[in-house]
Amino acid sequence: MRLPIPRPCEALSLPLKWMPAGMHARGLALVVNRLFADALDAGELDFLEGKVLHVEVEDVGLHYRLVMRGGRFAAAAAEAPVDVGFRGELQTFLQLAARREDADTLFFQRRLRIEGDTATGLHLKNFPDAREGALLPPALQYSLERMTDLYGRYCGREDVAAV
Repeated sequence: MRLPIPRPCEALSLPLKWMPAGMHARGLALVVNRLFADALDAGELDFLEGKVLHVEVEDVGLHYRLVMRGGRFAAAAAEAPVDVGFRGELQTFLQLAARREDADTLFFQRRLRIEGDTATGLHLKNFPDAREGALLPPALQYSLERMTDLYGRYCGREDVAAV
């Protein structure tokens, strides 16, 4: 008996699904700490101190829990109670990261959902847009935009604009 061959986009997510969630969260914490180093040093994210954030990428089945401790993000324990959570599909998070769509548009289209402490969630949702200048170096921004295009073309929902 042959096992079904996963679709290309499903195959891309398999290695991520096999990795322990803690590894994902540690990697995400490193990236966020690097991207927002200036804001963290300036105390702009101090409102998150001690709060557990949960990010769920629904269509890929990934969950990330981060906590702010001592002005830096770190992986949170899987059983840590969540203060605020963000849920959406990978295409939604890619569009948000690439700044193709603003968080308000995704939120009102119900493609980005906020749960828990909504005041903190709304403040955090609006944080990247309130920052001046580019969040990513140009080469990384270009790569993210191309990845967003490719994922949207081959893996994203065709009716994304109609949601």
